[in-house]
Amino acid sequence: MTEKTLTDIYDIHRSQPDVSLERHVRKRRLELGVEVSSKCRIYLDLRFWILLREAYIEKQINKSTEILLNRLIALVESGRAICPISESVFVELLKQDDPTSRIATAKLIDTLSCGVTLIVHPDRVRQELCNALYERAGAENLIPAEQLVWTKLSSILGDVHPSGTPFGAAEELVIQKAFYDHMWDVSLIEIVKSINPARMPTKDWEATAKRLNEGNKQHEKEITNYRTAYRFEFEGCLSLFRREMLVLFKEIEATGFHSINKRYSHLSESARFAAFSRSVRTLHIGASCHAAIRWDKKRMLTGNDLFDFHHAEAALGYCDIFLTEGPLKTLLSQNHLELKGNFPCKIVSSVTEAVEAIDAIDG
Repeated sequence: MTEKTLTDIYDIHRSQPDVSLERHVRKRRLELGVEVSSKCRIYLDLRFWILLREAYIEKQINKSTEILLNRLIALVESGRAICPISESVFVELLKQDDPTSRIATAKLIDTLSCGVTLIVHPDRVRQELCNALYERAGAENLIPAEQLVWTKLSSILGDVHPSGTPFGAAEELVIQKAFYDHMWDVSLIEIVKSINPARMPTKDWEATAKRLNEGNKQHEKEITNYRTAYRFEFEGCLSLFRREMLVLFKEIEATGFHSINKRYSHLSESARFAAFSRSVRTLHIGASCHAAIRWDKKRMLTGNDLFDFHHAEAALGYCDIFLTEGPLKTLLSQNHLELKGNFPCKIVSSVTEAVEAIDAIDG
């Protein structure tokens, strides 16, 4: 097939003035989501990306790591697997001080991710809320969230479209859709080379963790068990999306749906809450992690914990295998969190375990 030129892309979009930017973006994401959903999704935290990078550039030859790298490359090249990232990996990548190491890591991510990332965290939650609320209102034939949360690396921090151009509305729409298509296949290396990490906005994660610890200390007498801690955490996170939920309620009402699907109406309030919270998986996983720390009154949150929880949300929520550190595996495997039963993602924390889990894909 002949590759389309930029002129061809512009001509296509000029011939489709009735296709909105939102509809075009959704169509491309859905096509990608269908493709990604057919593959084994393997999520690596930054520790594993660095381990594999060292083998990739042959700075550190470790036989087990080399085997893991070769297995992953073979699976990705055969189309059976993919190693998508999230904005958390990207942010941590930019924190690498050495430009050579940063570019090498980006090159490896390009190779194993095939340019695929989860949509940014708030957008992911909004999509989950949309699916959860419409499903509970009785809507049928919903597209699964698993097929709507993937995008390409150029949109890893959210979609940005040209606006305020000197052209009319129709031509600006053509430019926006063509620009989106142009950026679709931009590599992570290109993105990283175009960014000066020193000029990127930063967040003091340690300060955030300290603030959360202080809040937890103030309310510790209210936490009598893990389930109470979880409910506090989930409802607190959910409150940040109050505006989006009000919009969804109005949309649902306008479609003719007025009440919770009858499959939930017979359940108790606590059972309905449990079913709903699990369906908003990103918030559910994050709340479970925070509640586990909050219930363990001897442990304080750290800035690294906050990054780890974001990795867990992405991996457990949408991937099949999660390669991470031992302490996070231990936390996520605690029985009272019930994450192992709700999500089939296999969590491994050593290179040997990772090789065994990947070899089992073809088992």
